Amino acid sequence: MARKCTASINLSAIKKNYLYAKSLAPNSKAIAIIKADAYGHGAIEVAKELNEVADAYGVACIEEAIELINSGIDKTPILLLEGVFEKSELVLVEKHSLIVAVCNSIQLQWLLDADLNRPIDVFVKYDSGMGRLGFQDDSFIQAINLLEKSNNIGEITLMTHFSSADDLSSTLTTKQISNFDNTLYAKKYPVSLANSAAILKWSDSHRDYVRPGIMLYGSSPFPEIKYPKNLIPAMTLSSVLISIKNLKKGQGIGYGSRFICPYDMQIGVVAIGYADCYPRSAIDGTPVFINGVKSKIAGRVSMDMITIDLTGIPNPKIGDCVELFGENISVDEVAKYCNTISYEIFSKITKRVYRSYV
Repeated sequence: MARKCTASINLSAIKKNYLYAKSLAPNSKAIAIIKADAYGHGAIEVAKELNEVADAYGVACIEEAIELINSGIDKTPILLLEGVFEKSELVLVEKHSLIVAVCNSIQLQWLLDADLNRPIDVFVKYDSGMGRLGFQDDSFIQAINLLEKSNNIGEITLMTHFSSADDLSSTLTTKQISNFDNTLYAKKYPVSLANSAAILKWSDSHRDYVRPGIMLYGSSPFPEIKYPKNLIPAMTLSSVLISIKNLKKGQGIGYGSRFICPYDMQIGVVAIGYADCYPRSAIDGTPVFINGVKSKIAGRVSMDMITIDLTGIPNPKIGDCVELFGENISVDEVAKYCNTISYEIFSKITKRVYRSYV
């Protein structure tokens, strides 16, 4: 590896975060959400690490499920969180004993009409206020009635998804819980309500299944609240200095000369850019960590490089490691400077970033 742009991933931290989620909802099973390549952390590696403790895995589509199965993850149940996208997928669902979400009338009809040799377990999604996937009001009851009568259907679980559980000042989560509990079948079947934010802060949503996602990777789902003692950052993104420049007061740096040197200063060039995952939206002042000291970005992020202020950095030299986020710089802090969320930063990691596992 010549270009040392690395995402170092602590699998033990992910397992501890999963067990922490379970400890908060001790009467619930926990579906580990490892869609989008485990939020950029590597779904196969994460699943293998969790395989002895995970109650189930959640993925977005059948391709993600088959990738896990082909790697040997074939004993732990896998839930397709968005269900199937075409009827032909049900052959693979049956073959691999996958669990499918049923989110709309088309998916429902595909299941009812399928020629299956054994029943399929389903999670029926209720739109309690997210306004995205799921059945509303009477159509939810009608869907369950039809599923109950079908020989194609095994165990039925009910689910919903919260729109604002990460906003503790909002009343929407309480309303969604109430909307769900007021449905006809809320107490008849197993239920799954809670995402990471709800696991941490909405204990009345802890039902038969919880669904930890971003918290598995050590990132707080709350913009202003951190859990440093309980959630362990699982990824450290780092690269190295590849150039050091001595610039004069008034000189501009990078595309558009967004940053103008306010005095004579030393600038370092780091081998990472938006083609690796680092957000182009990062503003001047976004923190980095080098040689035991916090520093900051100075200039616009480009495709392959960023420029950082080396003022006050002890003995900087080419080859020095620069942490973009991880143990010393929170990914949530970086996300705030970039006007985004950690989910997006993690999931945009490209194949140019070398992954190492510890």
